[in-house]
Order: sequence, then structure tokens, then C-alpha cells
Amino acid sequence: MSNTPTKTIHLVSHTHWDREWYLPFEQFRYRLVGLLDRLLAHMEADPAYRFHLDGQTILLEDYLELRPEALGSLQRLAASGRLTIGPWYVLMDGFLVSAESFIRNMEEGHRVGSRIGPISKVGYMPDTFGHTAQMPQILAGLGLEYALIWRGLNGSPEEAPTEFEWEAPSGDRIKTIHLPYWYGYTSLMNWEADPQQAIERIERLVAQVGGHSRTGRVLLMNGFDHLEPQHDVARRIDAWNRSKPVPLEQTTLPAYAALVFGELAEPQVLRGEFRRTNHAKDGAINLILPNVLSSRVYLKQQNADAQRLLELAVEPLQAVSTLALGRSDPAFVRQAWRYVLQNHPHDSICGCSVDAVHDEMELRYAKAVQIGEQLCEETLQTLVREADGAWMAPGDTRVLVFNTLPHPREALAEFEIDCASTETVYRTVRIEERDGTVHYGEIIGDAPVCPISRYSGDYPLSRAAVRRMRVRARFRLPAFGYIVAAARPEEAPAQAALPLHAGAPYLDNGIVRIEIGSGGQIQWTDLKTGERTESLFSFEDSGDVGDGYVYSPPVRNRKAYTGAPVGVELLASGLGWSQLAVTHELAVPVSATADAKARSDETKPLRLRTVLTLLDGSRTLHLRTHVRNEMRDHRLRVLFPVRGKTAPVAAGAAFDCIARPDAAAQPSREAWIENEPTQHPFHRYLFAEAGERRLTVTAHGLHEYEWVGDVSDPSADGAIAVTLFRGVSHLAGSDRGMATKVRPGPGLETPGSQCLREMTFEYAVAWEPRDAATPPWQAANEAHMPALVATWAGAPTAGGRLAATASWIRLLEGGDAADVTAMRPLPDGDGMELRLVNVTEAEREAALELRFPAAEVWETALHGGKLRRVPVTEAADGAKQVRLRLQAKKIVTLSIAFS
Repeated sequence: MSNTPTKTIHLVSHTHWDREWYLPFEQFRYRLVGLLDRLLAHMEADPAYRFHLDGQTILLEDYLELRPEALGSLQRLAASGRLTIGPWYVLMDGFLVSAESFIRNMEEGHRVGSRIGPISKVGYMPDTFGHTAQMPQILAGLGLEYALIWRGLNGSPEEAPTEFEWEAPSGDRIKTIHLPYWYGYTSLMNWEADPQQAIERIERLVAQVGGHSRTGRVLLMNGFDHLEPQHDVARRIDAWNRSKPVPLEQTTLPAYAALVFGELAEPQVLRGEFRRTNHAKDGAINLILPNVLSSRVYLKQQNADAQRLLELAVEPLQAVSTLALGRSDPAFVRQAWRYVLQNHPHDSICGCSVDAVHDEMELRYAKAVQIGEQLCEETLQTLVREADGAWMAPGDTRVLVFNTLPHPREALAEFEIDCASTETVYRTVRIEERDGTVHYGEIIGDAPVCPISRYSGDYPLSRAAVRRMRVRARFRLPAFGYIVAAARPEEAPAQAALPLHAGAPYLDNGIVRIEIGSGGQIQWTDLKTGERTESLFSFEDSGDVGDGYVYSPPVRNRKAYTGAPVGVELLASGLGWSQLAVTHELAVPVSATADAKARSDETKPLRLRTVLTLLDGSRTLHLRTHVRNEMRDHRLRVLFPVRGKTAPVAAGAAFDCIARPDAAAQPSREAWIENEPTQHPFHRYLFAEAGERRLTVTAHGLHEYEWVGDVSDPSADGAIAVTLFRGVSHLAGSDRGMATKVRPGPGLETPGSQCLREMTFEYAVAWEPRDAATPPWQAANEAHMPALVATWAGAPTAGGRLAATASWIRLLEGGDAADVTAMRPLPDGDGMELRLVNVTEAEREAALELRFPAAEVWETALHGGKLRRVPVTEAADGAKQVRLRLQAKKIVTLSIAFS
């Protein structure tokens, strides 16, 4: 306990507003509007009353849409400092959204809030289910002065002080307030009206939480989820102050934070990720709720789709459009991001709300994707029509293939071409590039269509019905640029693709060989070293009587594992890639028993069809697993065995790569209310090292992994288990199983959370020599970011303003440490913002090549403020080069002005 006596008690009145959760948005908004109507009237009448509006400006937007006449009152109260707003747009989850989305969230929060008044400098995160390690660097870079957290940190005053400095892996720090782990943001909710009871409540709270304060300034939070503000707190405060020597006052979070850190000369420093569950006997509601990572995984996949589209396609193409075409569409980009961000509140993206909420989320994602795809179409169609095609033959279709990644790559791309002939049998598509290189594409679709042009430069219905073929081909692409090729269907097949190899089906590109072993396992053989992995992957199904928050197996659980495949198909070979389809079946119980204590005796086959794709010259095996789920109350995982692991599994995170311990200390039996998590979050990639080899697993829209094996012996055999989906029956009901004894929300049935639907999962795997392995972040981008394609059948002589190939940016050095996370137009100028982070623990050098007229380059903070000018050198061929020294774990943002 702190020996500092209590000096003052500080009360912050607030409401925590989950915008959608156990009711859908519009029903909660009806309550919000009434609450704010009454709050504003009270604050206008009581000039001493102060209120904290939950740290998210979307509430102001939701309110003003129906009460525009209240703008003036909000502006007056915010300007006076009595109404605290922002800084976020929404209170997001900390592990399921992308690193860049944190920045877009803060930017939108400031755009919305700035028309109301001053924005709070407190990074308010009162109910997030744990906190990512780099958040101090993010918040400090965005110009905030303080953070406020609750979940994920608990224990003694030494382990969980009220005031401390939170240090990111980069060394950046932010002054942080921790809410008491017993109560969090609810400590003084429903403060008693009776004066004596009100005084006794304060005395109990101060006795419990006061010892955690190093300054003797005790913070109490007067509010709860969707709770009406208590307008008559002044009377209770006065009753306390007339009878007690320690002053009690109503305040704001910025004022409280400034006070305590103004007095605390050397705050305690706490470091890294906060994701530890409750280990204290009296912390009944301080839960981590770890398996929101895998609830309603289809939402996570749609979120990943939308984020990938905006971050790796729309924004880079908008930068190119600004540079090469002199135009961009920032309002549309903002609107697409707003739809995505509106799905990022933790009860939304975590998948732990009622079905109506998640149905509405799918519509928002669809709208974001519609905008994003249209913006890509506009830029790509303009580029393909402006590119040089004079070298093509009449009748050729012009194909532009764009790589938005900052390094060269080989990629499969799909595109469509239209044919005049409806009778000719075409067997392949000949593709010729400007330098004379010829290769062939596979026709994967051929049907008559009514063509509708999405490009706004064409009238949508300007063409009659045509025969349209869908083509898949392999391209070598420059860094952050494009190539233009001429495509023509041909009657003769591509001879290099004949015949498909005979005998047992396998994949072999001269580097690795994938085949079915005698026992039915999927085997991986390194043809350079001869090393073999006997079982590359398999599937596991387990019971789950948990809920949207927690995986909770039944008391009498049983698991099923895949054996030999029931079907194998060779799909393609010889055109620069090969494909194999493998089908497995699991006998899965149809549901849990009625009492949720066991799994049903009745089973049905769960069929898993996985398409394996191997490109020539690559060690990465791409996997795409399709499943139609008709069973309830279960969890499906894919397992990647590892023999002789020599280090903990490392996982991608927000601006970070983090290695977590294999084992977790569980709470004592006396303190237990929830298991300490052994399933952990990841973004995009995982890897494990075994001697001189590395296993890299990448995934799109999957976020939960676990190391399963003998955790007492790191070198023993085990597996990385990645959750594909969980199907559960309730919003909250995990206290029926083995993981927790507490329900974190109302026990509502939510049929949609059973995920009774068709689902497809995209992931990739590679075993590589450790010292020559592809950086996992690069492997993830290459595996899951497709090349972008536009086609045009105009005259060869049309266009010509742009070259037939272009490359604007290339990461020359540092790719083994630097993850490039953003390339987008400058928000407030004619130029480009480029962001990268050194995710390793050592300082590194990086070099960027710029092949466009760059007037100047500045390193900036995340909020855009200039930090230092970066020297630019010019090579003999006119390319410019920027060299950077990247500190370990440091985010670097460059502002590049166009000449």
C-alpha cells in the first residue's frame, strides 16, 4: 500500500456509451438523445456541473444529426471546459483493428470534435479488453499527453498504481491513469441519495483504492454503461465536505491528470502489453474476455477485407492519382473509413452483441468496400487508358497490373477480357509485355454477360451483351508501380502446361514438394536441403459452450482431429503455378447437450476443402479452406506442428512483433473467476524457430493463436493452433463451461453467433532457412494483398501519356526490419505520407528509392507536425534516395512533398 495519506477525492461524472451492444444502434440512440437533452439542460442551469462524454466524438455526431439546434449549447459547454469531448471517434478494440486504423480513428475524432470545441488530451480506453504494447508511442505521436486504462492491469499497489508512466517497446512513454481494478469506470455508479449512505460509500471506496495512489489524489468514476448522469451530486459533495476533512470535488479527467502528474516527480514505469486477467480475490469484474478474438469470425474477415482495401489499395492509388494524374477523392476515402471505424467499437468488432448489431455491421462493411472498389476503379482505369499501348496489336486487350507494395514481387492476378466471337473455343490467353516477354494465362471462367462499366468516364450501359472470359496469370511486378501487357485469347493450349503430371497428385516447383504421405498427412519436403515436415497442417474440432467473449469447453468435452483426406484433386500445373485440392471430414457433434455439460452423441460430417497453391520460385504455400458449418457449439482450429521449437512463437501486432511466453501462470483457486489467457491475439503473421529453420504462418482476418504442446519443455513437439471460427449460442453464457464463472453481459440467445454459414479462410505457410527467411510482414502482404488489375480494349494508339511500366517507390534496404504500413496522400497538402516501423529489437538502416519529383522530405509526428528535414540524394539516373536510421520498435512517418 502507498504510505501517502489521502489529500483530495476527485469525482468524474460520465456515462460509458456502448453505441450498439445488447440493443441495436438506433434503439440506443433514442436513449442517448434523451440523456443528452436532459444533461445539456442541467448543465446550462448548473454552472458548476462537469461531465465527461466517454472519450468518443461519434456520440456528438449521432446526437446532432437529430438535434442540430443543440450545437451552440455543446460548443459553449466544451469551450468552458465543463464538457470533455474526444479524442477518439469511437472507443475501439485494441487487438482486432489495424495499426493504421488507430490513427484514422484519432484523425476522425478530431475532425468531428473540432467543430464543437477543444479536444481532450487523455487517450481514454476505459473498457478495452487489454492494451497493445505500442499504444504509448501511438498516443504520444498523436499529440496526447495522458492515457486512461482499466482492464489488463491488476494486483497490488506496486503492480497497479493509479498513476504511472506506460512505456512502449520503442521507449516512448505516456503518463497513464489506471482505474481501480475492482471497479474500473463504475466505482461510484448509482451513488446513494441518502447523505449518510453516500458518505459511507465514499469511505469504503477510498479505503479500498486510495492505497494505489502515489499522490493521495483518489479518483472515483460516477457512471456506468448507458447510465443516466446523476445531476444532484453537488448536494452529496456538500454533505461530505461539511463533515469530513478530506476535500471531495467534481472534476474532469484532463484536470485530474494534470494535477497528479504535476505533483509526481518520478512516476513508476510499467512496460509493454497489458493483457493479464484478474489474480486478486476481490476483482470480480476485471476480466480480459480473451476469445472475442474468434467470435463471429466472418466480421473479422470483412474488417480485414475493408482495411486491406483502404490501406493497401485505395490510399496508395490515391497517392499515385495525386502524383501522376493531379487529382484525388479525399471525401470518399474519409467516408469509407467512417463506415469501417463505426464497426470498431469493442462490442461491435469483438462479435459479442445481439444479431441485429452484427447484421448492420455487415452493411457498413459492404458500403466501405463499394466506395473503395469504385475509387480503385477510377484510378486504375485512368492509368490503363493513359499508359503507352502503341506497341500492341489491334484487337489486343490492354491489361495494367499494379503492385502497391514497396518491393518487387511475383503474383497471381485475375482479370476479365471480352471476346467478339461466341463460337470459338479458346484454350488459353497469350500475354505479352512491352519488352517482348510472353507468358500464358489460364481461362477460369467463360460466359455471356451484360457489361456494365463502373468507370465514371464511360456510360454504364454503353455496350451490348458480350462473351467474357476470366483469366488467371502470373506476373513479375515492380515495386509500388505497374506493368502494362497485351492479352489475346488463343485456340491452341499453352504447351508448357501439358500434360499435368501423372501418378500421385503433388505440388513441386523445384524448391519444395507438397504431397500426401502414406498415412494421409500433408508432407512438405525442402528440395534444396532434403528436410521433411511429415505433417504440415491438420484440423481440430472442440466443444464450446462459451459465448461471444470466452471459449469455454463443456465439462465433459471431446475433440475430433482430421486423418487422411477423403479426396484429393490436382487442379492446375505448368503455367507458373500449381494447385491441389484436399478434402477432409470430421465427425462433429451436432451441438452441446441441453444442460451444456457435454457434446451431443449425434454427429454429422464437417467437410473441409482446402485448395493449396504453390507459385514457381516460391517457398510459400497458399491455403484456402472452405467449410459449410451446420453444427453448433464448437470451435474449429488449424494446427501447424513444430518439432524442436527453440523460441516462443512471435506474433504480428500493431506496429510491433511480440513474442509471448508459451506458459501462463493461472490465478489461485481462491481468486479464480477467469482462466489466464493461453490464446493470444495476432495481426497478419506468426512465426516459430526450430533450430536453423523457421515456420511462418500468415492469415487474413484471423486473430487468435495458441501454442499447444508441452509448455514446460520449449524444445518438445507442439503446434501453433490458429482458430478458424467459434460457434456459440449466447451473447453471454460462458459460466456454463470450464473457462469462467462470470457472465460479462446479459444472457441473451444470439443464433447468429453459431456461424451457421459458408465460410472461407485464407492463410499461408512456409518452412524456410532461418537466416534466409522472407520477413513475416512481407510474406503476409504478398500472400494476402492481391495485385490490382484494370483492362481496356481501346485502340492501341490511344493514351501514351504514361509509360508502359512504372515504379515510384522502392524499399532498397531495411526490409528485413521495416514494415511499411501507410502510403497515402498528405491530408493537408500536395504530397505523400509514408509510414514504416522497425519491428525488430535492434537499430537498423533503411533506404528508400523515390522515382518521382520529390521537392522535400520531412520526418513528422503521427499527428503531422514536422520533426526534422530528411536529406535527399540523387543518383545518376535521376532517382532520389532517402536514408533513415530506424531505432528499435520506432514508428517513422515521412511527409514527401511533390515538386
